[in-house]
Amino acid sequence: MKYKVLIVDDEPLIRMTLESGLADLGYQTWSAMNIQEGLALAEQFSPDAVLLDNRLGGELGVEHVGDFKRVDEDMMVVLMTAYGSVSQAVEAMKQGASDYVQKPFDLEEVDLIISRGMEQLTRRRSLELMKLRPHKMLGCSQAITKIREDIQVLAENDNVDLLICGETGTGKEVVVSSIHNSSSRRDKPMVKINCGAIPSNLLESELFGYEKGAFTGANKAKKGLMELANGGTVFLDEIGEMPLFMQAKLLTFLEDRCFKRVGGLRDIEVNVRVAAATNRDLEAEVRKGTFREDLYYRLNVMQIHIPPLRERREDIPVLCQFYLEHFNRKFGKSLRGIDPGFMETLQNHYWKGNVRELRNVMERSVLFARGELLTGENAGLIPQSGAVPQPAGPAFPMRDLTGGPIDLKNEVDAFERTYIDRAMELAGGNLSRAAQMLGCTRFTLKRRLEGENTPE
Repeated sequence: MKYKVLIVDDEPLIRMTLESGLADLGYQTWSAMNIQEGLALAEQFSPDAVLLDNRLGGELGVEHVGDFKRVDEDMMVVLMTAYGSVSQAVEAMKQGASDYVQKPFDLEEVDLIISRGMEQLTRRRSLELMKLRPHKMLGCSQAITKIREDIQVLAENDNVDLLICGETGTGKEVVVSSIHNSSSRRDKPMVKINCGAIPSNLLESELFGYEKGAFTGANKAKKGLMELANGGTVFLDEIGEMPLFMQAKLLTFLEDRCFKRVGGLRDIEVNVRVAAATNRDLEAEVRKGTFREDLYYRLNVMQIHIPPLRERREDIPVLCQFYLEHFNRKFGKSLRGIDPGFMETLQNHYWKGNVRELRNVMERSVLFARGELLTGENAGLIPQSGAVPQPAGPAFPMRDLTGGPIDLKNEVDAFERTYIDRAMELAGGNLSRAAQMLGCTRFTLKRRLEGENTPE
């Protein structure tokens, strides 16, 4: 099936010719004989394109282009006219039409106009939805070599969902991007949503969209990311942060790739690959009851685990060389290599922020570099070890349980606060960096801090 097309024309022969002809070309079609009927069908079926006749009895189609665009701003409207003129074409474009076609026309011309318009829309959506740039996993370690092999297998089998695990900054987005751009879905959108960065009450409408009037402020229908990514890939980052009620809805969607918009009654079917990523131990979250076991096994059809950079130090020189060349071009530098002493420092660093931290260090170093070799004089590396240094003395002594009952919740909260305070101190008050140290998202940390300041 190509796309869904609505034909609005008061001449039965033209409606019949277009309906049958476009259906033969693979389109799903509906037809209406007037504006009111056409708008009702547009509301009901959300077509990708509308072929709108300009002369409909006593009405002009060009005056109703905006009405169809209000049903769905992404709906492509093509004006059909037997009285074509430059002024009409200009007016149609001003009202939001994508193109116009002059009668008499042939089906090949209509097919070309629709296909061209939908390709342009797909490219625009990809930019608007921050389509990830194509990358590949760089490195020579055994782990990265195996991941590249897995990427190739998953690119060739593009109906398999996958789960990507690894610490923050290891390159989970790069893996998803590589799979998408190497698969047959490469020409369709890839959209990303961070499940931990969107309030839980808005997550459903972001994923599945909403109908006009679904809630206060919903003045028109809006497609969700699942619908916008039709044919492509949906990347659910920080899936471990998704609330339980949304986990149930996601599981239902994964079973049949069908959903209803918020406030909607009709089922919408899409063809998307779902890639989920997390820096959490989902098996532990399942045991704690914060992540659904059935969703975990549904997502875990294929799992890719990306080891932290400190466990594959042989990849560091490869990554450094890549970033040296990249930032040489970006900043107009001509550095010819990396000082051996600085490289030794880079290879011995703990890299708590993984590849993302390495990239930032390289960018800063190249930006301030003088001379022919990168010395890292302004790298800004903070000495780290495998464990965050603790203040002298016991950080959190246990209470004597023989002396009577304790308030376990207060004790756990105090223990958590000890870690949060220490992370915020080390990060100089920077939420993002403190969250990275604590292995959680910035949104989660902000929520914890705000919760402590909320009076009960």
